[in-house]
Amino acid sequence: MINHKFKTNMPKIIGSTDIKPYWQVIQNIINDSDIVIEVLDARMPELSRNKEIEEIVQNSGKRLILILNKSDLVSESNLRKRLKKLQREYPVFVISSKKKLGTKRLREYLIAQSKSKENNKLFRIGVLGYPNTGKSSIINALVMKSKAKVTSRAGTTHGQQWINAGNNIQIIDSPGVIPLKEQDEVRYALIGSRNIDKIKNLELVAHEVINFFENKLNIERLYNIKIDSENSNNPDKIIEQIGIKRGFLKKGGLVDFGRTSIQIIRDWQSGKLRV
Repeated sequence: MINHKFKTNMPKIIGSTDIKPYWQVIQNIINDSDIVIEVLDARMPELSRNKEIEEIVQNSGKRLILILNKSDLVSESNLRKRLKKLQREYPVFVISSKKKLGTKRLREYLIAQSKSKENNKLFRIGVLGYPNTGKSSIINALVMKSKAKVTSRAGTTHGQQWINAGNNIQIIDSPGVIPLKEQDEVRYALIGSRNIDKIKNLELVAHEVINFFENKLNIERLYNIKIDSENSNNPDKIIEQIGIKRGFLKKGGLVDFGRTSIQIIRDWQSGKLRV
């Protein structure tokens, strides 16, 4: 049964031709699945989680596991902290689909889970998450073939599909689900669920990227700058330094903050800036 508290004013799915509210599509996927995978961005697990969907999974009585994808973009110490916190709630797997790390362990776990299904019936896995968290890459790693389209541009997967993964396992892929609320623009830009050309407040997003770094060493390395201790908590000063170093200047020698912010956001979304 659908939990109706999620029904009111729910937005549509980005990049889908299906006009159903996303809660209905998600409910259908969860109902059809034996286990549900939520793919998170390891750099910012809490920002890339959807607590409403997690509650729907819990209410349905289905099992949920979390995937910390893009783990190659996070330092070991930060990764351990995030893993420890999430493991208090659900089984968690650390994955780098780009470097093909951790996918074998995940696949073995899912195969073991599938053996609990009676009479050799199909074991179905739903894969959910925001756009650009790496859902398609995870599916391809599990299937061990390039079945789901992969791209760095947000909103690539366009509709629900079943993919055979062997061992009586089928995987349900779906469009990324994302509530379209203007006040959440920064969140979706950081996740990479909103393309740069759709971001209205570029400087605000660039500020948030910089604020992710308690230690600014990786910023200094990427942009070949030296951040003074007095400016380490001043995103405007750091953006200015980057703009000067990259030559992003307007007439009169003023830094082009918009162009510099685009570069910072692009480097974050592409993984050049690592936490």
